[in-house]
Amino acid sequence: MSSEIIEGKEEILKFFSDRKIRYLARSRVEWKPLLKKKLYKSPYYIENRAEFCELDEKYGKQIDNSEMAPVYIRKINEKVGYGLFAATGLKKGDFIGEYTGVVRETVELTESFEDGSWETDFSWDYPDEVGDIELEINGRLEGNELRFVNHGNDCNLDVEHTLHKGLWVVFFVANRDIEKDEQLFVSYGEEYWNGGFREFDELGKRRDLK
Repeated sequence: MSSEIIEGKEEILKFFSDRKIRYLARSRVEWKPLLKKKLYKSPYYIENRAEFCELDEKYGKQIDNSEMAPVYIRKINEKVGYGLFAATGLKKGDFIGEYTGVVRETVELTESFEDGSWETDFSWDYPDEVGDIELEINGRLEGNELRFVNHGNDCNLDVEHTLHKGLWVVFFVANRDIEKDEQLFVSYGEEYWNGGFREFDELGKRRDLK
């Protein structure tokens, strides 16, 4: 296992800069028409208003303050790349951070990049439809530590979202107690693995199909 560890905000910011990744404490809206949408009037929000209000009340201040749980980045290996780890013990329900990136129209690319990654490796669907436009939160070139959270069969993080100050926010929350130095995992969802580009093998490891 690699011993390359990146920890502490200054070292993490340099790590991003060296890789020409813009660090975003909060997501940046590139698709400007979104800023004029009254998303609180969408059927999806209205139908689930109570749940979203509860999430916003519980985590809204941490979202505003761009809080990030104590974490560090570590090299896993050449194939997987990097992962994100807990720098201290975390409790069930702890806010890990907002998944930040560029909110833009969804880009469908069927070719991988030189490093073997795919555009969808760093994208989350925007939580609600905006008319006929599909949006994504893309963290490939702009984002924060959470872009390094890998998929796992035994996830210790849940992916949550809520409408906060007029915009949807995607964030991660611990779904159980997490020990210090434990790697953080989320589920990327079935659609991620069913797109025809990658799958898990019998050992539960990612395998690209092209």
